Amino acid sequence: MSTISLATLRERDQKILVTGNHPKIMQSVLDFDYAAGKASPSILAIVSAGRRSQKLFWGDSEVLIPVFASIEAAKNAGFKPDFLLNITSASSACLVVETFFTLFPDAYGAHIFAEGVSERDALRLVEKYGESKLIAGPSGVGICLPGSLKLGAIGGILGERVAQLGVSRGTTAVVCSSGGMVNELMYQIVQSGSGLSFCVAFGGDRFPVTSPLSWILAAENDPQTKDIVFFGELGGTDEYDLAQAIKDKRVTKPVYAYIAGRFEAKGEKIQFGHAKALAKAEDETAAAKMKVLREAGAHVSATFSDFMAQFTALSKNIEAVQKARSWTKRSPSVKQTYFSSPAFSPAVAPASFSEGIVRRLLLKESVSRETVAFFDLVLTELIDHGPHVSGAVTAMITARAGRDMGSALASGVLTVGDRFGGAINNAANVWHDAVSHGTSPDELVALYSKNRDHIPGIGHKKYSVYKPDQRVSSLLERGKQDLSAMVHTNFALTVAHETSKKRSNLILNVDGATSALLLDYLVEKEKFSVEEIQTLLETEFFNSLFYIARSVGFIGNFLDQKRIDEGLFRLSDEDILQF
Repeated sequence: MSTISLATLRERDQKILVTGNHPKIMQSVLDFDYAAGKASPSILAIVSAGRRSQKLFWGDSEVLIPVFASIEAAKNAGFKPDFLLNITSASSACLVVETFFTLFPDAYGAHIFAEGVSERDALRLVEKYGESKLIAGPSGVGICLPGSLKLGAIGGILGERVAQLGVSRGTTAVVCSSGGMVNELMYQIVQSGSGLSFCVAFGGDRFPVTSPLSWILAAENDPQTKDIVFFGELGGTDEYDLAQAIKDKRVTKPVYAYIAGRFEAKGEKIQFGHAKALAKAEDETAAAKMKVLREAGAHVSATFSDFMAQFTALSKNIEAVQKARSWTKRSPSVKQTYFSSPAFSPAVAPASFSEGIVRRLLLKESVSRETVAFFDLVLTELIDHGPHVSGAVTAMITARAGRDMGSALASGVLTVGDRFGGAINNAANVWHDAVSHGTSPDELVALYSKNRDHIPGIGHKKYSVYKPDQRVSSLLERGKQDLSAMVHTNFALTVAHETSKKRSNLILNVDGATSALLLDYLVEKEKFSVEEIQTLLETEFFNSLFYIARSVGFIGNFLDQKRIDEGLFRLSDEDILQF
């Protein structure tokens, strides 16, 4: 197993990456952290699907833990975890663990919550990480170093037990095969007046990644640990390794052991136990293993009640965690909030309306003057494009129907989509994806041609190569003045050059130009990473420019109709084709 000592792990707060989503387990980790006096949650991030953040409690307050679609994305965001809490399914557990240690080779270990990991996958993990990492599972509840680390559901997930593990530590180690039983043993040891140095449910599946002996040797080498409590089950030969280690004096600390898996009544002998508990030979039975441990010098109990009674002999040295908080559980009046919002409060007032917009939308307290000037130009160019377009028509029809300004504005905004105005974000997605993956303009054009689809940001009903859109020319001129490398813009222009050969109106339109230039401003002037831009794309940030600017135009259309007051609009029969 890993040469990293348990003492080393206690020296600083360990950080955790969670894969999968089990809010109650994660909340128990945060409750432990808070009681232990940590400055922030040990869970850095979660890898899951369907959301961008997970709301959990930090004491009596709330905190948002970021959620990523992949372990790679979490790494690219700058997170450096020490441990993996893997609560994914058995079928994906092995791949998740391998991916984690490939991306974070210096991480100390992991916990595999899933039960029923295939023997092939389990043995592969044993071969790869059994000697180098601290791994609990498959089929367990994790690892706990009181006051320092709670990796999993170990110790419980609710109530004062979790807080108790955070505020004090003792000198008894618990090494247990059963995830359910380890919590009971921990509780009974504390109830007997002793404290815990570390606890692990090493795994109930047939092949746990790290062996029971490796955990007991870790306890032997741990200065904090004085006594070792071991709970095993019938099946396998792990206890013979432990017995030999005691005989060889590799384990010198007192070992209090019990092997579960038998029940005798009226002359009948029944074997039972966990998933791995399958005795294929006489020496794998609970009785045989208890006998060999007793002969080696371990304190072996004949019954479980006797096992519990032995806990009174454990060391009673308990120390308080120095930074621990006097907190046991949340106030019953604390409730989860319905919404979350960043507390955006710029330290310096914006110099202009456009700067205020940029800073608010990007959640940045400062932005470059070039980016502000570009935003100002975009907003100016997009305010209105005449009464012919979809949004203007619906806003005017609503006004003539006698409705108010809010209704007219809403009707205009509701027309914004892939065909009208909303193509800015789609176009940005195309340019960003192509540039990020090294797709050439020719390949992009060929792909869309093959699919008989139009490229977002390309084409206009009014403008063409022979009748250029002056808004696009103005935006491109600004970009040439401010930017030294127009990677996305040059890509988009090359695509437009190819498409316009097919038809003269397949030019770079204002959506395509705005999106490409904005990508370049964000990369060059605001230093946005690929991942940060991807987040902006996923949240439809790029369309915000059109919504903000064109809303002014829709309000103008409404006011025009109110001034003219032409009355209720109705199409004539000649304007309708009936069939």
